[in-house]
Amino acid sequence: MISEFVSATLGNSIIGLVFLALAATLTFLMFYVWKFPFDHERYKSAAPAFAVYSHRVIGYLFVLIYLFIMWNMVPRLWSYQIELPARTVLHLALGISIGALLILKIAIVRFFKHMEAKLAPTLGVGLFLCSFLLITLVLPFSLREAYLESSALGDDSMVQARIKRVRDLLPTTGLTNEQLLADLASKKGLIAGRRILSAKCIQCHDLRTVLARPRTPKAWQQTVSRMPNRSTILNPITEDDQWFVTAYLIAVSPTLQQTLKERRRMEARAVESQTSMQSLMNLSEIETVDYEHATAEKRCQHKCSQCHDHTQVAQAPPRTRAEVIALVQRMVGNGLMASETELGAIIRYLTITYARQSETTQSRQEPVRELTELTALQTRGMELYRQRYCVGCHGPQGKSPVSSNYPRLASQNRDYLVRQFKDIQSGARNNGITSTMSALVQNVTAEEITAIASYLSTR
Repeated sequence: MISEFVSATLGNSIIGLVFLALAATLTFLMFYVWKFPFDHERYKSAAPAFAVYSHRVIGYLFVLIYLFIMWNMVPRLWSYQIELPARTVLHLALGISIGALLILKIAIVRFFKHMEAKLAPTLGVGLFLCSFLLITLVLPFSLREAYLESSALGDDSMVQARIKRVRDLLPTTGLTNEQLLADLASKKGLIAGRRILSAKCIQCHDLRTVLARPRTPKAWQQTVSRMPNRSTILNPITEDDQWFVTAYLIAVSPTLQQTLKERRRMEARAVESQTSMQSLMNLSEIETVDYEHATAEKRCQHKCSQCHDHTQVAQAPPRTRAEVIALVQRMVGNGLMASETELGAIIRYLTITYARQSETTQSRQEPVRELTELTALQTRGMELYRQRYCVGCHGPQGKSPVSSNYPRLASQNRDYLVRQFKDIQSGARNNGITSTMSALVQNVTAEEITAIASYLSTR
């Protein structure tokens, strides 16, 4: 749906394209003029007069558009009260570079003509390259913003519903000006409110802070009324701006409510998947899950292919049941959403397909000596280390983690291991990959933690 009027964003995109076209034309004319002989005594070129004057006139237009771009860009940058993004910094650096090259080139052409033949072409090419990078860096984002602006309010029926919502609810905030209400309860008014929100309300925070959840009309008005106290002198938020933003936020509140419900639903499903994974930690519980091999295979392929090609599992298959558990745990930690039945079927399928024969062979090769050399506490820790599937990520005896992201636990100080385990359990430590582990250690008792740490400290 095309906007009823040309937006400022689209206008800036058109100006950027004109600026780039002028830079390309100037470069072409420059090389055309410079191929003709040049009288170094009179500083006069033998090029046709129309080419020389065209180059000069287009050059003036180029400078004027550059000044217009910088006049609009610098105040917006100054209004930021947060660190500038890397793309914006590069954008600004290219803009300043073009200004420096223009000053240098104009100075040479006007006051140092003896240097013109050698330096002017180089400076001209530099101007074109900087202009090309400047415009191509911002143009895709600008065009995307123009498209989003034209379709942000939805189709005509949604636009009319939002306008009606503003007309009905905005007076409850205390607005009594009928003319202003008519301006706000219109498509142009809603688009203007969106522009102000995206241009001025990011001076202190990003839009996620504002649009995190829906509010009542009065609550929106109170929230927006606090913004002028934090705006900058170069980018103030006027009283009319406040009303336009308030009207827009009232209009989109139902959409925010739907988004919030969807996010909560996704979070609930993620928690449900984590809980289901916890309940399947024992083999006996996995074996009780309804299982049909062909169905489980399709389910596994479908779930795995949500993040990667399912054939990657076959390329680096889990070799033990513990590795299967660890693999599915990582999938759940990465956002896999599945019921207890689905997870149980996936674990059984992977175990039957890849791990069962390998694990049987490995179990026959376990050294018997290990059992006789351990104390009762350490023996208990060894059993728990396997039962809790720690081996799936940290490897046998904690000596060979399956990934470089996982720490080597063998030979660590026992008290250190206990402290780290409890910190992850309580949430005091939540950096790195501990978010994946935290869900797996909630049901481990203090005595079990001590036993596992005692076992690992002797390896």
